[in-house]
Amino acid sequence: MALTVQKTSMDNLRTSDAVTVTILVADLLRLHIDRIETSVVADLFALSDADISAAVGADLRAWAGRATREVIDLPEGDARRGFLAEVAAMPAELVSARFRAAIEGLAPTASAETMATLESLAATWAATPPAVLVLPTKPTSKVSAQGAAAEAAPRQVARAPKAGAAPTTPVADVDPRRGAFVRDDVRNTLEGKDPGIKENVLVAGIKHRSPFKDMTEAEIRAELRKLEREGLKQKPGTARIRKSGERWVIR
Repeated sequence: MALTVQKTSMDNLRTSDAVTVTILVADLLRLHIDRIETSVVADLFALSDADISAAVGADLRAWAGRATREVIDLPEGDARRGFLAEVAAMPAELVSARFRAAIEGLAPTASAETMATLESLAATWAATPPAVLVLPTKPTSKVSAQGAAAEAAPRQVARAPKAGAAPTTPVADVDPRRGAFVRDDVRNTLEGKDPGIKENVLVAGIKHRSPFKDMTEAEIRAELRKLEREGLKQKPGTARIRKSGERWVIR
């Protein structure tokens, strides 16, 4: 009896801002393509060519190189047939140039049936160029306005709030809730994540989830350093939060 492989799906990768994409793809990039929905594989290939932050862009391009080899290594038969059928079913403009090149790499080992499918795809793609993916720089205009105000707030002279205006959030050394949020979020995020999470991805995720809209990356990194220092004081053999290379882990 054939086993059904549960595939991972992810919506809105092409329409999310760069910070959100950074969070969403962190776990996806560790998976083999046969564990990811083909439409999501197409999204990841498209993102690998998009203008995104240097660190995540490098990770996406490295994934695309590995995924290209995984496409070429798909065995003839049901695996290739099913994969190509799903590619053929999606709008041609969503198949990026890099994904097209990966699929064309099947030709040297293709059966007559696969070659016929590849030729049909090539004809379709010749008539339909891939769409250019440009990620939005901010989630929404409303969030952009809030973010701009939050970034400006620490540099402004304190003034009494206007009638009916919401009070500003106190900074970390005044409001202990901010540090507590970062600590709890770090523990929950890192729990069970081996080999850990890259710092830029972890920080972006915490900032994205934070209820304090004026929370900065510098504030989050400061709390991470505190957690690391406190971990050094724990007894040997106790699981603690620490940095290993570029990644944060609980070990």
